[in-house]
Amino acid sequence: MLMDEAANDNRLTELISILSTTLTNIDVEYEFALARIRITARPELRGVIVDTVRQRHIKRREPYVRQIAELRKQTSQRHGRVACSD
Repeated sequence: MLMDEAANDNRLTELISILSTTLTNIDVEYEFALARIRITARPELRGVIVDTVRQRHIKRREPYVRQIAELRKQTSQRHGRVACSD
């Protein structure tokens, strides 16, 4: 039974790592998009475009952040700790 718990903890940790890497990639793509907008967008449209891209970025990140929080909560509950949120 202890081996199953350790294996499950390892899977949770690996999944959190994969999701965190995905979030990092999403953030890098967002930064590149902002840089591209600053260079190519007409000044009078830049603010609207940046706001749209920012909202899309937040929406895109949301499910990953939520899933990581849930996995951390599960891990913490298993070990009798309180999960911390980012």
